[in-house]
Amino acid sequence: MRCGRRKALEEFRFFATIRCRLPRAWPDVGGPCSARLFPPFVSSRPSCLGSTVLPSSPDHPGSFSADRRSASGGGTGGASAGAGDAWSSFAAARTAADFCSAWLSLQCLQVPEVRAALLLLEQGGGTFVPAAVWPSAQSDVTYLAPAAEQCLGERQGKVLRGLPGALVIVAYPVELDGQLHGAAVLDVVERADDALQGVLRQLHWGIGWLETLFLRRQNLADAEILQRARIALDVLAVAGEQGRLPAMAMAVVNDLASRFACERVALGVDRGGRVRLLALSHSAFFEPKSQFVAALESAMDEALDQRRSVAYPPLAEADDGIAIAHRDFAAPRAVCSVVLASRGIGVGVLSFERGTPFTSDDRRAFEAVGSLLAPLLHSRIELHRWFAGRLVDKLRRIWQHLGDRRRPGLRVAVAFAVVLLLGVLFLDGDYRISARAVVEGEVQRAAVAPFAGFLREAPVRAGFVVRQGQMLATLDERDLLVERQRALAEREQHGARYRDALAKHERASANVSLAQMQQAESQLALVEDKLFRARIVAPFDGIVVSGDLSQLLGSPVEQGKLLFEIAPLDAYRVILKVEDRDIRDVRAGQTGKLVLSGLAGEALDFEVRNISMAEAEDGRNVFRVEAQLARNDLKLRPGMEGVGKINAGAQSHAWIWTHRLTDWLRLQAWTWLP
Repeated sequence: MRCGRRKALEEFRFFATIRCRLPRAWPDVGGPCSARLFPPFVSSRPSCLGSTVLPSSPDHPGSFSADRRSASGGGTGGASAGAGDAWSSFAAARTAADFCSAWLSLQCLQVPEVRAALLLLEQGGGTFVPAAVWPSAQSDVTYLAPAAEQCLGERQGKVLRGLPGALVIVAYPVELDGQLHGAAVLDVVERADDALQGVLRQLHWGIGWLETLFLRRQNLADAEILQRARIALDVLAVAGEQGRLPAMAMAVVNDLASRFACERVALGVDRGGRVRLLALSHSAFFEPKSQFVAALESAMDEALDQRRSVAYPPLAEADDGIAIAHRDFAAPRAVCSVVLASRGIGVGVLSFERGTPFTSDDRRAFEAVGSLLAPLLHSRIELHRWFAGRLVDKLRRIWQHLGDRRRPGLRVAVAFAVVLLLGVLFLDGDYRISARAVVEGEVQRAAVAPFAGFLREAPVRAGFVVRQGQMLATLDERDLLVERQRALAEREQHGARYRDALAKHERASANVSLAQMQQAESQLALVEDKLFRARIVAPFDGIVVSGDLSQLLGSPVEQGKLLFEIAPLDAYRVILKVEDRDIRDVRAGQTGKLVLSGLAGEALDFEVRNISMAEAEDGRNVFRVEAQLARNDLKLRPGMEGVGKINAGAQSHAWIWTHRLTDWLRLQAWTWLP
């Protein structure tokens, strides 16, 4: 059945489009035909689609006048003439009331023996009012109210018998896309059930004409909304083309004046609770203190204070509020002011002037333009203001929020922030100088090559823990052994010559041989010493800090070449690399704490011993500051790095956090100023 209705709906829509010229709205629904009826009644169910509550009415008299009987059951010729007149009236209907009356007459003519009929349509908010009454607008049909209420409540066709004042009542709801729009109620004479089902079918098909009217009405309303949206978007595009606020305001008012055929359009913005005129159409300049501008700004203030659109002369369809200033400003012209609101805040007012009065459609179009233009205007106003002005507005909003009793958390947060700021400015804290630090051995002993030779063995390298006397490396001894044998042989040879000269009493030869023998002994002692030093050993217990000769076995080494560096395991010092901008606050004897990467969970105490000379490192100038650790029983290794902080006294927290910035600014000022 629903598909059949859709098919008939398309046929009816075509016929209605060609001939009916349906009305645009419902200004006259419930007009003359509701003079003797009951007042509009409102749905008592929460869904607004349920049953309606009608006022109680006395029983309708059982007998009807002759004109009703003739209209419902007259001769064939009269019925044909009546049907022709009804179709003519239906086709020529220009208003909603005429259309509904003609439609109801057609239904009553197509259904035989109808005594009375009522068409209810929704007026808005769940309120249903009589749109047409048959056979005449003065007919009393209040006895049909219970049937209409039941039909609207159940939202389905009903055949009711035994109701006061009627034999059989047939009621059918008017629905479109699941929305209840009203009901048609017919009082018919008693007949068979099949005939009553035929009456329901006739109403079912006939309601398609009403659905066509509703669709046309909705299409017209949608078209008006789209037209207003198009105008608003066009105005917004014009405003968006301008980069600055004055140019944007002038472009907007000129475009609106030409688009709506207005004599003058003005744009004012809110400045401290008062509207100030920003742009006037077709006027490059205006006198801000003139009487005309003062009257116009007063009218804009009137609209902004009420936060609503104000028109003079007042519109007949709506309450425009107070319009005293508009009346004084308008004189013989018509004025309409629209408030531009962004995020619930009024930012400006658009004022339109022309010779003819404005309509509700005009005001809705103005409001559509204002709703899209307001956010853009607000952003341009904020960009147009100086930073100090935006800061003042921000502080003013914060102050307003502080005065709001519904925000106690904000008050607590602001109070805490103020106390914290005062503490930062006036309370002193520990000023500590941070610097990168490295651990070194307090003493580092170098192991060098005692003489030139070749490396034979090197069992240790950097990182090895060695004991005192442990071999670090050995030089090749073969040449020394040969030289020792040669020195021994020379000593024996010269000793034999010395003894032979003594036996021969050759004193001169004995003295020469003795000298040569002593020379050979000296060479032998030198070779023995080299053989002893060819084995390089650790001078004390410690760790090899540097040196790795495992890849240089057999290579020659020069006398005095550094082979290893050894540091003790129980004595360390800390080297702090302090930047030159902080060295002025470092003194010998100051204390501090050191946190190493390998011991991040423990802070080590130290004391500054000496401040060495500056050196360049990573493109910066740093000073080597030597410090002594308070404890030496820790598991430290030379070369461990971390961050040390030297205690440099007490300063205010504000100075601690800003002194580097102020020093940099002073240096830059000294550099660039003449």
